[in-house]
Amino acid sequence: MLKQLVNEARLRLRITTTGPLLVKSGLPTVSGPDMAPVLTFRNGRQEPFLPGSSLKGVFRSHVEKIITSLRPRVACYPFAKREEADAHEEADAHLEERRRTHRDSCGERFNDEVKGDEQRRAQLEARTDEIYGRSCPVCRLFGSTWFIGRLAISDAYLISAPIREQRDGVGIDRLTGGAAHGAKFELEVISEGVTFECTIHLRNFEIWQLGMLFVVLQDLEDGLIRFGAGRSRGLGWVKGTLSSEEHDGWPGGLVTATIRGSDEREPVDELWGLGRWLNEQPASGEPGWGRYGTWYDDLVKLPAEIERLPRGIRHLRVFTGEALAQLREEAIQHFIRRIQEWPDESAQVPALAGGKRS
Repeated sequence: MLKQLVNEARLRLRITTTGPLLVKSGLPTVSGPDMAPVLTFRNGRQEPFLPGSSLKGVFRSHVEKIITSLRPRVACYPFAKREEADAHEEADAHLEERRRTHRDSCGERFNDEVKGDEQRRAQLEARTDEIYGRSCPVCRLFGSTWFIGRLAISDAYLISAPIREQRDGVGIDRLTGGAAHGAKFELEVISEGVTFECTIHLRNFEIWQLGMLFVVLQDLEDGLIRFGAGRSRGLGWVKGTLSSEEHDGWPGGLVTATIRGSDEREPVDELWGLGRWLNEQPASGEPGWGRYGTWYDDLVKLPAEIERLPRGIRHLRVFTGEALAQLREEAIQHFIRRIQEWPDESAQVPALAGGKRS
């Protein structure tokens, strides 16, 4: 089913700097500042931009903190390797501390499961439903080493003047409290008031995943998420807003899409997530989720009918103003509820690995 296109959501995000910003290029310079922003060649010139990979990494890290705050041991720790704990006593202590708040890495759990067993590897690679269903909520949206995520974020390009400025920094001598000799460095940063814009695309989404995205957007609007280097030194302050302007023929606001001819089951006063599209009602006495670990009640009741607009093979529905605000609140409530109800691994594995539903 995840190889089919069931539903989509699309929006344009505007990110405006409210202070100096530096996303470092990582390349040394022969002359000029010691640290400079990453540049791309666009519109006949070199100009700064925000890489989509950087944005996605910041969003993922922010979501992991939120989920762990709502309920520990639901999100995984993506960089953990179990064998590292065997290296020395300090690693053991670190692993024990981390496991109080996080699951083991989803990708590493699957790697351990198929290690030395090619038959199980082939079986698991063919069972995208089991991989998705047994993954933590963060990996379901952002992806892991075993499957691509539902969320795609483009590079954020300038839509305003590229104002840059030079800043000096200096290391502090720990004995005198003054400037350390030879520790001066220079920064080139993007100034306040510069605006970038990117596209966010979500496919085959569950309603709680839409709510997870709305949580990130809300915190961006409130200026609670920072980007780039030097965040402890006053850099990286930004604000984000959802663009209401048309772009490349797509309407502004949040746009959802379904395939024409396959969406008659969805009422015009409801928005369905993946779980409802799969139409898998649990049998009596079975867990309340389907093959992909989705819920049958994966839908939002809309306050009014949202008209479907034809565009190629798709039907679009556009959410702006009050309709968008109400959808945001409902989806965030779904997100909070799903995280609080998220099943333990011990319950997920036998139910999903057994393949009872076809």
